[in-house]
Amino acid sequence: MSTVALVVNPTAGRGRGRTAGARTAEALTAAGHDVLDLSAPSLPLAQESADAAVRGTGAAQGVDALVVVGGDGMVHLGVNATAGTGVPLGIVAVGTGNDFAHALDLPTGRPDRCVDALLGALGPAASAGARVRVVDAARVTGEHVPVARWYAGVLSAGIDAAVNAHANAATWPRGRSRYARSALTEITRYRPYGYRVTVRGVPAGDDVPDVLAGAPLLPAPDAAQHPDGAGGPDGRAFVWESPGALVAVANSPRFGGGVRVAPDAAPDDGLLDVVVAGPLGRWGAARVFPGMYAGRHLAHRAVGTVRATSVTVEPTAAGAAPPHAFADGEHLGPLPLRVDVVPGALRVLDAATPTR
Repeated sequence: MSTVALVVNPTAGRGRGRTAGARTAEALTAAGHDVLDLSAPSLPLAQESADAAVRGTGAAQGVDALVVVGGDGMVHLGVNATAGTGVPLGIVAVGTGNDFAHALDLPTGRPDRCVDALLGALGPAASAGARVRVVDAARVTGEHVPVARWYAGVLSAGIDAAVNAHANAATWPRGRSRYARSALTEITRYRPYGYRVTVRGVPAGDDVPDVLAGAPLLPAPDAAQHPDGAGGPDGRAFVWESPGALVAVANSPRFGGGVRVAPDAAPDDGLLDVVVAGPLGRWGAARVFPGMYAGRHLAHRAVGTVRATSVTVEPTAAGAAPPHAFADGEHLGPLPLRVDVVPGALRVLDAATPTR
């Protein structure tokens, strides 16, 4: 008999999480799996229990899979518990945004479809193996991050992060309209932030755009001056230093319930898509930000994108202090932060993947 850990957010998707959680537990039990329910009153408690179960520490004896039920916050929990461990992650995506599930073409919204897909991937307890898709994850470190954090979607550290913080704190309206209302509020408060963004491991064949004529991307100082190895043997390194409106580091295309900040990002290409926007004024931000839902912001002359394997984002005195960074919609902390892609760090249950 296999053991499947289960973490449920009952409030996800305006209450769909509770229904989906019950259906998931019943279906897993009926398929012969031993279900270990780790749902908890708070996200930190649930994270602690999931971490222990996946690693087989404390009273836990280890599990064969971890299944999360909810939105991108639950995905973030699951990613931080399973990244780099080899334990498969199952996603029952019944939240409001479900951005990472969309990136993997997993079912979203309807509990019955989500649970059926999960069972199709996991199979009965006596089956030979699960259907698993191997994808990348992003690893975050920094002086304000005492323990490395992981994410699967997008790290935001500009006006997008300010909007995220506002939306998380708001109680009205509910759903996606809360994000749109938060964007309008934060744009009225916005002043360009001061950034230094160092990108490493840029593929040799990729174009590197100058997002502003007065603030081009420049070759980084040599590795002898950077003990972390800026540039390194696997690609080029550049520094973008400027006042700006937006810095996003994407492992997959979207965040915030459909904001396509990095439309070409792929969670299995071994690269991060870094999107920066120069010193837009409030009117410029008001014009660019709504276009992010369709990816139209990339056509603006102040916006540029580059692929890399590692990114460091630091604050400078060239503008206002950047907001605290968020990843998968969850708070990370203040800059500076470093992000590294870890290819193949996640194994996600996916019925469309051949049995491994």
